[in-house]
Order: sequence, then C-alpha cells, then structure tokens
Amino acid sequence: MQNNFGLRIVLDILIFSAVIHGWWFIAVPLALSGAWKYAYFCEFIIAGIIYDSLFGLVPGNGVAGYAGIILSIVLLLLVAILKRVLRR
Repeated sequence: MQNNFGLRIVLDILIFSAVIHGWWFIAVPLALSGAWKYAYFCEFIIAGIIYDSLFGLVPGNGVAGYAGIILSIVLLLLVAILKRVLRR
C-alpha cells in the first residue's frame, strides 16, 4: 500500500511539472497511465484546469480556451469505459 501511494505522488509531481512547462505530450500519457492504474484519478482533470488557466483561458478563444478541461474529461471517460470493458 505504501509503495502504491508513493508511486501516485511521484506520478502527480511529474504530471504537474509537465503541465507547468506546457509539455502536454508528456502530461497526457502520464495521466492516462495514472487513470488506468488508479480507480479515482481526478488529478487528470485538475491538470486540465491548470493547463487551461496557464495557457488557454483567453477571452476571445471561446470553446478552444477550455480545450484542456474538455480533453481531460473525455479521455478520463474513455479510460473508464475501456477499464470496465477490458477488466470483466
């Protein structure tokens, strides 16, 4: 149990640092692997909110300004559906 918690903390730190630097191509695979391994991995949605807060929420962008949040919710739902189908 302790090793599992430590791995989750390390994964969260890596995702957070990738989002802060704008490396979405590193943050998304890390978040997908975390969502696959852990039952409730809400850090993925938090990373989308942080990414949009840093790089996206410009008044003239419209829906495109919320791309990080929308993408994180859609990918989290897809992983949840895949987990349910494949782990039967």
